[in-house]
Amino acid sequence: MAGGQPSRPKVSRVVAGMVSVALALAAAACSTATSQPRPGETGASARTSAGTCAPPPVAPSTYPTFATPPPASVALGSGWSAVLHTTCGEVSLVLDGKQAPRSVASFVTLARSGYWSPSVCHRLTSGRAPTAFLQCGDPTGRSTADPGYGLPLENVPADRTYRVGDVGVARGDGFPSTSGEFFIVHHAFTVGSGSPVYSLIGRVTSGLAVVEHVAGVGGEDFRDDGPPWQSISILRVDVRPR
Repeated sequence: MAGGQPSRPKVSRVVAGMVSVALALAAAACSTATSQPRPGETGASARTSAGTCAPPPVAPSTYPTFATPPPASVALGSGWSAVLHTTCGEVSLVLDGKQAPRSVASFVTLARSGYWSPSVCHRLTSGRAPTAFLQCGDPTGRSTADPGYGLPLENVPADRTYRVGDVGVARGDGFPSTSGEFFIVHHAFTVGSGSPVYSLIGRVTSGLAVVEHVAGVGGEDFRDDGPPWQSISILRVDVRPR
């Protein structure tokens, strides 16, 4: 009986080794599956699916300001393409200068002036909040930046519903719309009667996974309206007529 005892640890070691190998293979498979892009995703959007974001840049000490809003003629009747280069990947937009000429003219002017280079996406609404969007465009990171003018409401959805991928202009105290801050919808929501509505300026055409990744991580301290837990900043915005 005593002579048979040493064989038991050997079996245990063999089993333990097999378990270790199995766990290693499972981990490798999980890592591979996590790092693979979703169907239709490439480049920055695919990398964001794996949860990779660069550290945020230092907030600028100054930013451009304007005495008056840019004329609607800058964008009137024109379609525009825009690319948000962010710390979590690229997000491409199409802007509708026909339906929202003053808001799109403002967006184009601020992008060309470097107003958002860089700027933080400082607000994520979700969960129990009445809206569901990622709000960006504040160079100070404290939602105190102001380019110097407000904007009227334009192109408000008739059904007051904002859909996934919609790009709208944020609202500010004293203005129907701000000019510096905008949002991207990550979950459809409908604005109730008596609640503020927002101007729509366009839609996301690619890179929505960037926004979905940030929204999926959630709000800071589990808040449903506050800074996103996953920091994301805009590095620059490129715009061009379509």
